[in-house]
Amino acid sequence: MLLNYIMINLDSLTLKLFLDENIDFFVGAKIQKIQQPGRNELIFFIRNNGKNRKFYINFNPAVYHLCFMSEENEKKRNLFIPKTAPMFCMLLRKYILNAKIIKVDIPKFERIFEIYFEYYDELNEKSVLCLAIELMGKYSNVILYNYDTNVIIGCAHNVSAEKSKERELSGLLPYTYPKKQRKINILKTSFENFKNNILSENYADEISQKYYYITKFIVNQTIENLENFSILNLYNALKDFISLSVIEPCIKDDFLYYSVKKYKDYNLCSSINEMIDNYFSYHQMVYLLENMRAKVSKVIDNNLKKLTILEENQLSQIQKLNKAMEYKTKADVIMANSYFIKNCPKEISLKDFDNNDLLIELDENLSAVDNANKYYKMYKKAKSAYEHAENLIQETKRQILYFAELKFYSDNSNSYNELEDIYNEIYNKPEANEKVSEKIDFIDIDGYRIYIGKNKKQNDYILSKLSSAEDLWFHPLNVPGAHVIIKTDKIKEKVPDNVILKAAQLTKEFSSQKNNSKTSIIYTKRKYVKKANNKLAFVTYKNEIEVIL
Repeated sequence: MLLNYIMINLDSLTLKLFLDENIDFFVGAKIQKIQQPGRNELIFFIRNNGKNRKFYINFNPAVYHLCFMSEENEKKRNLFIPKTAPMFCMLLRKYILNAKIIKVDIPKFERIFEIYFEYYDELNEKSVLCLAIELMGKYSNVILYNYDTNVIIGCAHNVSAEKSKERELSGLLPYTYPKKQRKINILKTSFENFKNNILSENYADEISQKYYYITKFIVNQTIENLENFSILNLYNALKDFISLSVIEPCIKDDFLYYSVKKYKDYNLCSSINEMIDNYFSYHQMVYLLENMRAKVSKVIDNNLKKLTILEENQLSQIQKLNKAMEYKTKADVIMANSYFIKNCPKEISLKDFDNNDLLIELDENLSAVDNANKYYKMYKKAKSAYEHAENLIQETKRQILYFAELKFYSDNSNSYNELEDIYNEIYNKPEANEKVSEKIDFIDIDGYRIYIGKNKKQNDYILSKLSSAEDLWFHPLNVPGAHVIIKTDKIKEKVPDNVILKAAQLTKEFSSQKNNSKTSIIYTKRKYVKKANNKLAFVTYKNEIEVIL
């Protein structure tokens, strides 16, 4: 799923600069380890000149890129290495693990990063293998092929004839380059030709579609930074950009864009690699976060929808209590008048105990007493259905409140791990029972630590492990929100009112009522809070004090 946030893709010019910057490290290096964290990711542990570096390849159509990955940005990518390596990873290990890189290249103007390896087969015969990393949007792929025979050994994603009529990719087929773009090199174009190629004022589309290395972003940024706009000035500025007389890798303050030339509001990076790593790890983090949020929200919304329908059906059962009472009244009235009802008609009108007329249907084949007993049985059945529905609806209401609280946590979380915890919690996965994945936030107010739980796992940890009997526990009244604790176990005196007020304000801030003009917050000592005996892990409490904010 592609998300609606702004970013720019890795372009062919930046890829070329990355190669130029790192070619000395690649050539002569050896692949020491290969991992495949996800379907569209690879990590190569490469060693050369006494240095070890992690070469990260991402061929997800949304955030495709490659770089040498820093430890900090590795964390942003939230990589998980499976215990069992995928088939393509196993294939790469078989052929290029411990292999020596003899060459790296990029076909001119393309977004294909080629790594050539020296390979010896079982008979110790030497050949050259090529790993082609194709970074081309939805067609992104990684292909290993024998350069000597041009035969594909394997692909990260096979492409069948049904998927592509122009280019089929799978093992044992010949490797061919994608169809070349018909573009022009602006450095070899006269101004007259450039001017004649611009047929409208939609400069970004016109120029990016006709010239190599030039993207819409480059055109728009160049125009924005021209002091006096003219076609000639644009032509000269674009030529200067592509000639790369000065390389200044940088990223915009808000991470919307990156550039190999410095613009205002852009922060310089120490290298092309750092620019790629920082920029794309940030957007990968956002991508993963929003996709996990969408995944969690879908599950929660589906459960809430089912539970709301269930609640409506159960509420309809509650109406059976009125019906039950009607059956009992009719039975009582029949019994009270049974002495004079000799032959039962199909229906009879009798006075009820409030002296109102009551029309009662009877069974002609039964006596008055038997008709009364029939109504008593109907009363008991309807009452039993009501009582059962009443018990069920309480459980359903708890379930609805539970998922409403999860939805609140999901909508307000900016942590992938917190969202993953929620997802695992819903499906009761083993991961949900492991230790809390992230440090719980706390705020220090006048020496008192105020802890804020943002999901069930954190709330359980606060109640079970972190808090003590005399601590103060806060929660919004009857609505979804965070559990908040004021630690008091090392401070004997009464908690000051300003600390209690601050804790109450934080509780409101981390609740579904944060924008309401009035919100009820309750608090009590931790020793008065107990987990409810049900799988939803709600709490019961007593001796609470209410604060209106």
